[in-house]
Amino acid sequence: MRNVAVLAAKEFRGFLRSPLGYVLLAVHALAAGLILVTLLFLFHETAQRAAQQAHLAPGPAALMSVQLAVVGPYFLNVASLLVFVIPFLTMRVFAEEKRARSLELLISYPLRVGEIVFGKLLGVLAFAGLLLAVNALHLVILLLVSGISAAPLLLGLLGLALLCAALVSIGTFISALAGGQVEAAVLTLGFFLLLAMLGGVLRPGSSAIQEALVNLSPLYQFQDFGRGLFTPSRVLFHLAVMTLFTGLAIRGVDLIKWRG
Repeated sequence: MRNVAVLAAKEFRGFLRSPLGYVLLAVHALAAGLILVTLLFLFHETAQRAAQQAHLAPGPAALMSVQLAVVGPYFLNVASLLVFVIPFLTMRVFAEEKRARSLELLISYPLRVGEIVFGKLLGVLAFAGLLLAVNALHLVILLLVSGISAAPLLLGLLGLALLCAALVSIGTFISALAGGQVEAAVLTLGFFLLLAMLGGVLRPGSSAIQEALVNLSPLYQFQDFGRGLFTPSRVLFHLAVMTLFTGLAIRGVDLIKWRG
């Protein structure tokens, strides 16, 4: 466990020492902030227009509208934003080690491959936690200005955390297979976009195969969290994805060790 903690701390510090980490944090904060401001502005304009037409001040129904018009779209847009940000977090996990030819040295240490993968995975998740901290700050502001219940906000944040964990595990696996950072980023982003597009194939009267494909999309599985709904099967899906791809990453690094 100590080895995992040491590797996780090293990976986390690597983001703090690299301009890339600050760029990704700034881009995420700026984009998420613009999403929130835009949604609040549109909601304010719509509420004012409705109040003028009905000659009534916004009442309890407006609080419900905040959930539908602001909170839900905010979470869904941030989830889509993570699809583009996470690949640049995970691209350096193992691909950078390969480029610097330090991966062979790392796996030659008296460390289990599982410890190496878990350590790097936790380090990336720790930095992803900084991204989610920005979203948590936005939600606190939204809670203060709207007066809505905190429960749907907490569920949405939980969903973002699970989505991050699933995407990071996939990106870590691809980084273990890729030969360089650019290749890892492109492959990861392409795979994420493919999974995201699967969420749009469900239509009325869709076949069983189409329904199965839709359920493979992390963004589709996230939608309930964005709506403030807690669905145990959605939690299990993200945990299963994380477990599967973490195991595949371990096998990928183990193969490199066996070859080397």
